[in-house]
Amino acid sequence: MPFINIQINLKKKQLILILLAAGLATLAAYFSMRDRSSSIRQELKEFSVTDTASISKIFIADKSGQSVTLTRNEESRWMLNDSLPPKPDMIFNLLEVIRRVQVKSKVPKSGYNTVVSNLASFGIKCEIYLKGQKKPAKVYYVGGHTADVLGTFMMIENSSMPFVTEIPGFNGYLTPRYNPSPIAWREPVVFREDPDEILSVGVIYSSFPMHSYELRREDGEIYISNPLNPSFKFRADSVLAENYLDLFRNVYYEFIDGKLSLFQKDSILNENPICKISLQKTEGEQRDISIYPMAINENSLTIEDSLGNPLKYDLDRMYAFTQPENEWYVIQHYMFERLLRRIENFLHERDRKSYSAISRQAK
Repeated sequence: MPFINIQINLKKKQLILILLAAGLATLAAYFSMRDRSSSIRQELKEFSVTDTASISKIFIADKSGQSVTLTRNEESRWMLNDSLPPKPDMIFNLLEVIRRVQVKSKVPKSGYNTVVSNLASFGIKCEIYLKGQKKPAKVYYVGGHTADVLGTFMMIENSSMPFVTEIPGFNGYLTPRYNPSPIAWREPVVFREDPDEILSVGVIYSSFPMHSYELRREDGEIYISNPLNPSFKFRADSVLAENYLDLFRNVYYEFIDGKLSLFQKDSILNENPICKISLQKTEGEQRDISIYPMAINENSLTIEDSLGNPLKYDLDRMYAFTQPENEWYVIQHYMFERLLRRIENFLHERDRKSYSAISRQAK
């Protein structure tokens, strides 16, 4: 009997050890799977890049075919589509989102299908590249906003788990900062020139040709002439000329008019322009801006003169057609009127009488 009891006790101990081992194995497997699951979940909800200084390129595109590529060059300056500087405030705002965006909550089951469908159909794709690498470090899609407009739907590429995201402390949604429109990103710059690199500036008036002028650097001096009559050439007042050329450091348009039809463009081009501005740089690059009147429209601030008569043209805005870009800008009078001078404005006092006499003879 004692021998039988010993055998039974041994079997009980072995059974306990087997069950204990099995339990430990199950726990180990559970925690291992939990850790892996937690790792995957973290990866799928990590939208931010905290070290924005390491970002070398950002690509943003929507489903309609619009896209922008923002690249940081060797001087740490951002360029839009490798050609133009983007708006600094838009770059700042986008980088702020990329650095600070956080998951606010999961998408409720009741809205899951709708959110995923909308992201697939209308989501804006964002690719973030680090340190010049050819493969993006992070790719995700940006959707619309939550009902309270305080959250933004986002989903990592190749994931099926969308999240509601936010910037802590920011009241609003984040989608507008991922703008895929190249026009929206462009700085509204017509001229941004270093005056020392300007070889010549010419302004030709269609209706008042005798007031047309061209400033040109020659042999360390600036000369003023009437481009329609080369015999009208004088040495310009250097202070007045240099101050004028300095105005070309910052000349802006209001917006690019993308609503003009081909018919409307042709109609405008068939009219005589108010004037044509030509700027040539010392290395040979040239830009021409033809300025045309804008007809009164629903956005015109003033539609009648002081006597109550209807106006034909807008008093505040004009059209500008640029070459070689062939773009249409809407420009404001107050920005451009400072560039539209007369040849007399640049003459020394002693030369004004001579020019007036020559002008009278020419008439």
